[in-house]
Amino acid sequence: MKALAAVLCLLVLAGCSLPPPDQPAHFSRMGRFLGLVANCGCSDISPERMLAEYRKALADRYSESEAVSMRGHVDLAATEQWHNHAVVCGEVCGQRCMVQAVVEPLGGRGVGVPACPVTERDLHLTDGANTDATAGPYP
Repeated sequence: MKALAAVLCLLVLAGCSLPPPDQPAHFSRMGRFLGLVANCGCSDISPERMLAEYRKALADRYSESEAVSMRGHVDLAATEQWHNHAVVCGEVCGQRCMVQAVVEPLGGRGVGVPACPVTERDLHLTDGANTDATAGPYP
């Protein structure tokens, strides 16, 4: 009985730690996602165009200060090249409905699925990795 109560308690606590389903992705993660969509070629939106027009993809879900702060994250992600770049890009481009939500407002080539919100709960971004722990991203 105690074990069942402990399991139920853990399930309740775990459920409380998840963000609400409609909470927009944190501005830094959204910025990285936008930059990676362009960097990875998930659509025909170039990194330069994404950086210039990324605000069109935000759908008024971010404050002005968050949108301004997001620019650096978009810029960095649009040029990042980690050793596991293929894995990072595979994950980003595989989140097709979120990619659609980003490229549709920019008039980019769609990915053939209906758009869905880019939420904190549903957005998955693999960290960049190096084979040499002291090195940064390679050009």
